[in-house]
Amino acid sequence: MAKKVLLAEDERNVILGVRTCLDAVGYDIEIVEDGDEALNSVRKEHPDLILLDLLMPKVDGFEVLKQLKGNEKTSHIPIIVLTAKAEEESRQRAIDLGADSYMTKPFKPQELWDLLKHYLPEAL
Repeated sequence: MAKKVLLAEDERNVILGVRTCLDAVGYDIEIVEDGDEALNSVRKEHPDLILLDLLMPKVDGFEVLKQLKGNEKTSHIPIIVLTAKAEEESRQRAIDLGADSYMTKPFKPQELWDLLKHYLPEAL
């Protein structure tokens, strides 16, 4: 059974790049374009991993992290932040809120695959 990955991202070119990477290894990917949709999707779909942008409409990625990592039903889900925010302050804040890993855009497909292998080793 394919592992479910939720991509919370609002930039079309990033969505395309991530989809290409994940399709190549057979993941079941769901895409949402704002933080509110991300929170709702996690409650309904129970993904195995979340790729989360920090800069999104409605609810930002920091708040999504806070809510998901603060809830015992969702705190176990690995969250990889995938963002254009490269400054150390944003990285540290995301890690403090529970992000499992932090990648900046633009990203290299191999970097993403390496993280996926780390968090979902049985899936590849």
